[in-house]
Amino acid sequence: MSVRIFSQNAVNDTLKTNIEEPFDYKKYYDCDFGEGNVLIIIKKGKEFTDLKDLRKSGKGFAVKMEAIYSMEFADGQRYESSVVKTITQDSISITNFFNENAAKLAGKPFKLITYPLSSLKYIRFINDRMLSLYNRKNIQKDFDLIVKKMEQAKMCPAVLQFKERNGEMKVCHFYLTSQGYDLLYESNGRVYYLEGKVEWK
Repeated sequence: MSVRIFSQNAVNDTLKTNIEEPFDYKKYYDCDFGEGNVLIIIKKGKEFTDLKDLRKSGKGFAVKMEAIYSMEFADGQRYESSVVKTITQDSISITNFFNENAAKLAGKPFKLITYPLSSLKYIRFINDRMLSLYNRKNIQKDFDLIVKKMEQAKMCPAVLQFKERNGEMKVCHFYLTSQGYDLLYESNGRVYYLEGKVEWK
């Protein structure tokens, strides 16, 4: 499978882009990088300095709007491919499915669900997709939650163009794993990991 991925700033960060034909990101998804809240999940007793240190030191990780995280809450509900839409000082709002097509396949209405941050119980990081191995983080026991206002608070999804499907375009959300971020996309209501050759545009 071969795909082209367009970022939101396609005209600016693409080599050999035809400026006369700029990529219209908003045609496919309404998201813009800007100031907003980021949820910092950091090991108890550790201090937060910045996102780079957080990632490199292994002290914790960040939850950003428009990205996907495998989350479980105190009510026992687990969400594998839900998109984080809003983060406030004391709550997090997520979609109940990846998108409307995924909800339709499950026979459920597509909606937004809001939880208090205090009810976030576990976040799972996939280690091996083939073996379905997960590394589970006990948020309530081992981590502190900090909400910080930051620039570029959202991880706006990429847009994929599938060459083998007559140039079909797909919105592709970032999904946090143990190795970093993977890309997920939906086809006929089912959610898939992006595999194969990728050309960044």
